[in-house]
Amino acid sequence: MIRRVIINADELGIDEPRSRGILEAHRRGIVTSTTVLANSLQLETVAGLVRESPRLGVGVHLNLTEGPAILSHPRTLADRQGQFFGRAEARRRLMEGRMDAEEIQAEFDLQIRRIRDVGIEPTHLDSQHHIHLYPGVMSALCWAGRRHGIDRVRLPREPVPAPGTVSSQIYWEMIRCQGLVSRAAETLAAEGMRTTEHFRGIALTGGIHFDRFLDVLARLPEGTAEVMVHPGHREPGGKNFSSEDRQRELNILTDPETRKAIDGYGIDLISFRDL
Repeated sequence: MIRRVIINADELGIDEPRSRGILEAHRRGIVTSTTVLANSLQLETVAGLVRESPRLGVGVHLNLTEGPAILSHPRTLADRQGQFFGRAEARRRLMEGRMDAEEIQAEFDLQIRRIRDVGIEPTHLDSQHHIHLYPGVMSALCWAGRRHGIDRVRLPREPVPAPGTVSSQIYWEMIRCQGLVSRAAETLAAEGMRTTEHFRGIALTGGIHFDRFLDVLARLPEGTAEVMVHPGHREPGGKNFSSEDRQRELNILTDPETRKAIDGYGIDLISFRDL
């Protein structure tokens, strides 16, 4: 059985402890890929660190939910201060058709341009809070991807576990994602975009431990898969997805026993550039 697996660490650039953890998880561990936020205040610093890790695949973590928009004076994507509305409000506006498709295209174009301007050639595209699964957003992503010659995209089609095996918040998040995945997959195929055959990681968010992570790897089906992770260093006063959770992920991803297990499972670690 041939299994080729991308270990992708989300949110490079979101803050210094998490960015440092992602790069450490690549250099000392099993992370092969990451995605960077274009509206990060640390983008120049992150770009310099990425240049020191040429084997690390780096994509764009397209964003409509957190921090400032790059587009000047967006009418429908952000508030009067130019800040994105947040995850819940952005989803609501998308469902109600209150985000302009051309503005989303323009914002994604600018985000990718900003990443390329600091010397990073993106390997793939995904998004903060999987917002690209919404039909209008996926179409904008494909438009921006074609414009920049990027044809690899995350598709988080992860099996939903039984109720009670993950937190209720994660369970309903997975239900929401899977309700959008089929149409998203059709759009990607129609646009000639490439993705992995399998995806894991949402069910691990905020609840990862060593045995559970290895069990996920051991049970991966044949073919290509992406495993989403969120490593980071501990920081005082961790936020919603606490620094303790991220530190635990970093410890697992850099543990030599994890690498031994992957070798034992016959898993070939790749990045999106290898699809």
